[in-house]
Amino acid sequence: MFIWGALSHMVLLIGAGFTPLPDEDKIINELKHSIPEKGLYLFPGGDFRQSNPEEQSAWAEKFRTGPAGFIVYRPVGGNPLSPNKLFTQLISTFLSAMIATFIVSLIIAPYWKRVFVITLLGAMSCISVSMIYWNWYEFPTSFFLAQCTDQIVGCFLAGLLIARIAPKPVQTVKD
Repeated sequence: MFIWGALSHMVLLIGAGFTPLPDEDKIINELKHSIPEKGLYLFPGGDFRQSNPEEQSAWAEKFRTGPAGFIVYRPVGGNPLSPNKLFTQLISTFLSAMIATFIVSLIIAPYWKRVFVITLLGAMSCISVSMIYWNWYEFPTSFFLAQCTDQIVGCFLAGLLIARIAPKPVQTVKD
Protein backbone atom coordinates (compact mmCIF):
# COMPACT_ATOMS: atom_id res chain seq x y z
CA MET A 1 0.00 0.00 0.00
CA PHE A 2 2.84 2.38 0.85
CA ILE A 3 4.61 1.75 -2.46
CA TRP A 4 1.34 2.12 -4.39
CA GLY A 5 0.63 5.37 -2.54
CA ALA A 6 4.01 6.77 -3.55
CA LEU A 7 3.55 5.71 -7.16
CA SER A 8 0.00 6.99 -7.42
CA HIS A 9 0.72 10.37 -5.81
CA MET A 10 4.02 11.11 -7.52
CA VAL A 11 3.41 9.64 -10.97
CA LEU A 12 -0.12 8.60 -11.89
CA LEU A 13 -2.42 11.02 -10.06
CA ILE A 14 -0.09 13.99 -9.55
CA GLY A 15 -1.96 17.26 -9.28
CA ALA A 16 -5.40 15.75 -9.93
CA GLY A 17 -8.02 18.37 -9.13
CA PHE A 18 -5.55 21.11 -8.20
CA THR A 19 -5.67 24.43 -10.03
CA PRO A 20 -2.89 27.04 -9.75
CA LEU A 21 -3.91 30.30 -8.11
CA PRO A 22 -4.28 33.12 -10.61
CA ASP A 23 -1.95 35.98 -9.67
CA GLU A 24 -0.40 33.70 -7.04
CA ASP A 25 2.28 36.12 -5.82
CA LYS A 26 -0.28 38.82 -5.04
CA ILE A 27 -2.60 36.38 -3.21
CA ILE A 28 0.26 34.80 -1.23
CA ASN A 29 1.50 38.24 -0.21
CA GLU A 30 -2.00 39.13 1.01
CA LEU A 31 -2.28 35.83 2.93
CA LYS A 32 1.09 36.45 4.61
CA HIS A 33 -0.18 39.81 5.87
CA SER A 34 -3.71 38.67 6.73
CA ILE A 35 -3.42 35.21 8.30
CA PRO A 36 -0.98 34.92 11.19
CA GLU A 37 -1.49 31.26 12.18
CA LYS A 38 -1.61 27.82 10.66
CA GLY A 39 -5.19 26.59 10.31
CA LEU A 40 -8.24 25.67 8.31
CA TYR A 41 -10.02 28.88 7.39
CA LEU A 42 -13.60 28.97 6.12
CA PHE A 43 -15.08 31.91 4.27
CA PRO A 44 -17.46 33.41 4.80
CA GLY A 45 -16.56 32.80 8.42
CA GLY A 46 -18.53 32.85 11.60
CA ASP A 47 -18.63 31.60 15.16
CA PHE A 48 -20.88 28.61 14.60
CA ARG A 49 -20.92 27.57 18.25
CA GLN A 50 -22.07 30.89 19.64
CA SER A 51 -24.08 32.53 16.88
CA ASN A 52 -27.71 33.52 17.17
CA PRO A 53 -30.36 32.84 14.49
CA GLU A 54 -29.86 36.25 12.86
CA GLU A 55 -26.10 35.73 12.58
CA GLN A 56 -26.67 32.23 11.18
CA SER A 57 -29.09 33.62 8.61
CA ALA A 58 -26.63 36.37 7.63
CA TRP A 59 -23.87 33.79 7.25
CA ALA A 60 -26.08 31.54 5.09
CA GLU A 61 -26.91 34.49 2.83
CA LYS A 62 -23.20 35.36 2.46
CA PHE A 63 -22.51 31.73 1.62
CA ARG A 64 -25.28 31.64 -0.99
CA THR A 65 -24.12 34.82 -2.72
CA GLY A 66 -20.41 33.84 -2.53
CA PRO A 67 -17.60 33.59 -2.82
CA ALA A 68 -17.29 30.66 -0.43
CA GLY A 69 -14.53 28.20 0.29
CA PHE A 70 -11.81 27.26 2.67
CA ILE A 71 -8.06 27.49 2.87
CA VAL A 72 -5.70 25.06 4.55
CA TYR A 73 -2.92 27.45 5.47
CA ARG A 74 0.62 27.29 6.82
CA PRO A 75 2.37 30.63 7.18
CA VAL A 76 5.82 29.04 6.84
CA GLY A 77 7.10 26.75 4.12
CA GLY A 78 8.42 23.26 4.57
CA ASN A 79 9.60 20.15 2.83
CA PRO A 80 6.72 18.55 0.90
CA LEU A 81 8.38 15.12 1.27
CA SER A 82 9.76 15.50 4.78
CA PRO A 83 10.83 12.40 6.72
CA ASN A 84 8.08 13.12 9.27
CA LYS A 85 5.38 13.14 6.59
CA LEU A 86 6.71 9.95 5.03
CA PHE A 87 6.89 8.28 8.45
CA THR A 88 3.31 9.34 9.25
CA GLN A 89 2.18 7.94 5.88
CA LEU A 90 4.03 4.69 6.59
CA ILE A 91 2.35 4.36 10.00
CA SER A 92 -1.05 5.16 8.47
CA THR A 93 -0.56 2.55 5.76
CA PHE A 94 0.71 -0.02 8.27
CA LEU A 95 -2.27 0.48 10.59
CA SER A 96 -4.68 0.26 7.66
CA ALA A 97 -3.06 -2.99 6.54
CA MET A 98 -3.30 -4.36 10.09
CA ILE A 99 -7.02 -3.56 10.23
CA ALA A 100 -7.56 -5.21 6.84
CA THR A 101 -5.55 -8.24 7.98
CA PHE A 102 -7.62 -8.56 11.15
CA ILE A 103 -10.91 -8.29 9.26
CA VAL A 104 -9.86 -10.85 6.65
CA SER A 105 -8.60 -13.23 9.32
CA LEU A 106 -12.20 -13.44 10.58
CA ILE A 107 -13.59 -14.46 7.19
CA ILE A 108 -13.93 -18.04 6.04
CA ALA A 109 -13.82 -17.50 2.30
CA PRO A 110 -11.71 -18.31 -0.74
CA TYR A 111 -8.73 -16.17 -1.65
CA TRP A 112 -10.46 -13.89 -4.20
CA LYS A 113 -13.40 -13.18 -1.91
CA ARG A 114 -10.94 -12.11 0.80
CA VAL A 115 -9.18 -9.84 -1.73
CA PHE A 116 -12.60 -8.41 -2.66
CA VAL A 117 -13.39 -7.67 1.02
CA ILE A 118 -10.15 -5.69 1.36
CA THR A 119 -10.88 -3.87 -1.91
CA LEU A 120 -14.29 -2.95 -0.51
CA LEU A 121 -12.54 -1.41 2.51
CA GLY A 122 -10.83 0.96 0.07
CA ALA A 123 -14.18 1.81 -1.49
CA MET A 124 -15.64 2.37 1.98
CA SER A 125 -12.87 4.81 2.88
CA CYS A 126 -13.63 6.76 -0.30
CA ILE A 127 -17.33 6.86 0.34
CA SER A 128 -17.03 7.68 4.04
CA VAL A 129 -14.37 10.42 3.72
CA SER A 130 -13.60 11.61 0.21
CA MET A 131 -17.22 11.68 -0.93
CA ILE A 132 -18.09 13.89 2.04
CA TYR A 133 -15.39 16.40 1.04
CA TRP A 134 -16.57 16.27 -2.57
CA ASN A 135 -20.19 16.82 -1.55
CA TRP A 136 -20.00 19.34 1.30
CA TYR A 137 -16.80 21.21 0.48
CA GLU A 138 -17.02 20.81 -3.29
CA PHE A 139 -13.61 19.27 -3.80
CA PRO A 140 -13.12 18.90 -7.56
CA THR A 141 -14.56 15.72 -9.07
CA SER A 142 -11.17 14.88 -10.57
CA PHE A 143 -9.60 15.06 -7.09
CA PHE A 144 -12.39 12.88 -5.65
CA LEU A 145 -12.00 10.28 -8.41
CA ALA A 146 -8.21 10.31 -8.00
CA GLN A 147 -8.60 9.68 -4.26
CA CYS A 148 -11.02 6.82 -4.93
CA THR A 149 -8.67 5.30 -7.48
CA ASP A 150 -5.79 5.58 -5.04
CA GLN A 151 -7.72 3.95 -2.19
CA ILE A 152 -9.44 1.19 -4.15
CA VAL A 153 -6.40 0.15 -6.20
CA GLY A 154 -4.17 0.39 -3.12
CA CYS A 155 -6.49 -1.83 -1.12
CA PHE A 156 -6.81 -4.29 -4.00
CA LEU A 157 -3.02 -4.57 -4.30
CA ALA A 158 -2.61 -4.93 -0.55
CA GLY A 159 -5.45 -7.45 -0.56
CA LEU A 160 -3.55 -9.67 -2.98
CA LEU A 161 -0.87 -10.17 -0.32
CA ILE A 162 -2.95 -9.88 2.85
CA ALA A 163 -5.53 -12.45 1.68
CA ARG A 164 -2.68 -14.87 1.00
CA ILE A 165 -0.91 -14.51 4.35
CA ALA A 166 -3.74 -13.71 6.80
CA PRO A 167 -4.76 -16.81 8.70
CA LYS A 168 -8.29 -18.07 8.14
CA PRO A 169 -10.41 -18.84 11.16
CA VAL A 170 -10.92 -22.49 11.95
CA GLN A 171 -14.28 -23.66 10.67
CA THR A 172 -16.09 -25.74 13.25
CA VAL A 173 -18.82 -28.21 12.51
CA LYS A 174 -21.93 -27.83 14.66
CA ASP A 175 -23.83 -30.94 15.72
